[in-house]
Amino acid sequence: MQNVLITGGTGFLGSHITKRIIDSVESITIVTTSIRQQTTLKALGVDIDKINLVKGDVRDFDFIKLLFNEYEFDTVFHLGALSEVKKCQPDPKLAFDINVGGTVNILEACRMYGKVKAVVVSSSDKAYGSGEVPYVEGQSLNGVGTYEVSKSATDLIARSFYSNYGVPVVVTRCSNLYGGGDMNFSRVIPNNIRKILNDERPMIWKGSEKSTREFLYIDDAVDAYLSLVNNIDKTKGEAYNVGSGEIFTIEELLNGLLDTMKSDLDIEYVEKDFPEISHQYLDSSKIKRHTEWTPETSLLVGLVKSIESYKEIL
Repeated sequence: MQNVLITGGTGFLGSHITKRIIDSVESITIVTTSIRQQTTLKALGVDIDKINLVKGDVRDFDFIKLLFNEYEFDTVFHLGALSEVKKCQPDPKLAFDINVGGTVNILEACRMYGKVKAVVVSSSDKAYGSGEVPYVEGQSLNGVGTYEVSKSATDLIARSFYSNYGVPVVVTRCSNLYGGGDMNFSRVIPNNIRKILNDERPMIWKGSEKSTREFLYIDDAVDAYLSLVNNIDKTKGEAYNVGSGEIFTIEELLNGLLDTMKSDLDIEYVEKDFPEISHQYLDSSKIKRHTEWTPETSLLVGLVKSIESYKEIL
């Protein structure tokens, strides 16, 4: 791993991967649609001068091809996506253009360039839809909501580039990631930590309080991604669930936050206007067998670390 491309690299996971590998590779190129001041890269204190930060769009195939020719990537982390359910649902064309079309462009550039040694494509546990839990990799991908369908399609397309063209692709299906520096405050953990720090009531969408979710600390997620790349001869062509094994309802999560932050605020229940799967969690035994990766951070420990991080950032 020497010349690395990270799409979505100014986001939460991409920034943490960048911070982890920045001193051990020759170059990191990050593609972003807007070079913003407030990013996770900045929150983590990553030295931007060590990165090729390029403004561009994964929907622009000519731009992507030029990038490969200029920087000669050997490793690709394709994380770039329209990842918020609330943004995908009202604009399916945008969601599919970015999540599906953008993935095709990255993979086709990898195929044409022909020298990439490892490509990690981020799918999601949402790709399974409302199937039986815990999800296992052999289950059908049955997304129904727009975001879910975009991830089901992305997942299948990515693996097809290995089956048909030998592109060394591995797909990740992660549970909900959390940790310090996540600046996407539409997500339940950073949003509610911020609210409680501001002495505002934490919020749950009505009907979601008993929904079950699995949460994975960001450092464990980075470990998983790197383990898949480091074992690409074994992992290429495969999809891997990546989760902590800890399952909580959203209500339990928020009560845990309130307890940890020693707050006497109560929870606000807000009406929602978008579809959501009730129960989502993973069987992650496959990645443990194939790479010996294992999560190390419990939710309680991870929340404490996250809260301390947001106290500094906010």
